[in-house]
Amino acid sequence: MRVLQLGVGSVGEVTARTVASVPEVDKVVLADIDETRPQVVAGKLPAGKAETLQLDVHDREALVEALASVDLVINGLIPEVNLDVMAACLEAGTHYLDMAAAGPRDVVGTADVDEELALSDEFKKAGLTGLVFFGIDPGASDVFARALYDQFDTVERLTVLDGDNSSAEGVDYAPSFSPTTMVEECLILPPHAFEDGKLIRRQSLSKNFDFTFPKPVGKLTVWNVDHEESQLMPLFLGDKGLKNADFFIALDPDWANLLLAWRRLGFDHNKEIEFQGCRFRPLDLLVSRLPKSVDLIGKMHGAVCVGTLAEGTIGGKRVRRYMYQVTSHDEAYEKHGVQGTGWQTGVPAACGAIMLVRGQVPGHGVFAPEQIDPAPFLELMPKHGAPWGVVDLPADEELRV
Repeated sequence: MRVLQLGVGSVGEVTARTVASVPEVDKVVLADIDETRPQVVAGKLPAGKAETLQLDVHDREALVEALASVDLVINGLIPEVNLDVMAACLEAGTHYLDMAAAGPRDVVGTADVDEELALSDEFKKAGLTGLVFFGIDPGASDVFARALYDQFDTVERLTVLDGDNSSAEGVDYAPSFSPTTMVEECLILPPHAFEDGKLIRRQSLSKNFDFTFPKPVGKLTVWNVDHEESQLMPLFLGDKGLKNADFFIALDPDWANLLLAWRRLGFDHNKEIEFQGCRFRPLDLLVSRLPKSVDLIGKMHGAVCVGTLAEGTIGGKRVRRYMYQVTSHDEAYEKHGVQGTGWQTGVPAACGAIMLVRGQVPGHGVFAPEQIDPAPFLELMPKHGAPWGVVDLPADEELRV
């Protein structure tokens, strides 16, 4: 099978290297607008498996032509182009996988979760499969939720908890993924949440509490931000009594205070403003002061943990079970030459792609991670360098949501 890796940044490199390692994949076409980057990554793939292509995703004709020459595309670009790539897949007859949604459209004008899932009938009619939101979170976090859901008799609460205790050399604020995405999620987007059986919107950074992550991450303060899981888990895992579903991410206290101050200044939006004859977006101004994640490779130290906590009952007894994955930034760089978040995101995406290649997906249509069989996915993750764990937390405690 031929696979097109669309975008070969830090995450795209990891997915390309991982899918190229399985015998079912004959070729991986490394496509990027940067003509030099695919050449660099090609040298890290098994001999004879890499092809390179300079491609601008906004050139629709060139995109369709590239997709028509492969069986599957792994979309490693910004989520704002997801719908365009999915439409091109329908035209070219190519299977599809991405790692996150954009949106919500009513706030930022780009596609949200529901618009990608709404293409399921078109993919089914075309005999194609689309796997959407298959990174680490969303992605592995949702698969963890599904695996836990299958173990429980009743599930009252599902909470995704993301914690990173890392620091970066020479910088005060160091987002481990896209700075633009980080600011949008933490400040601009009103977070979806499933509360008391209803899907609601909260104000971003309006709730926080301390959570002790598995070693070596430890105790961190987590904050509510917008994320796909808060929509997906109630949609697909709601029939065992689910009442609450949330997403929380750990933020450095100084960074959280900076974002809250930015809000108090009235800059918690993505619209242009005028100042002394110039027009700019406050979002772009803030992001311009942050380092790009690719520039932090080898400079980040610490570890990141992403997991899902299920709270409910098994055999009539209350259980609180956390399934998680921990990646060390230092080990990811030493072993693989990438930063931890890139490795932690890319491997699950590749696992989803490998399942699609092997026919281990539900069939034709568009599917979220909650809809796949978690067993093959969980088997693949440690085989490709992303081991996961499970821990039971005290049954008599509760999250201070």
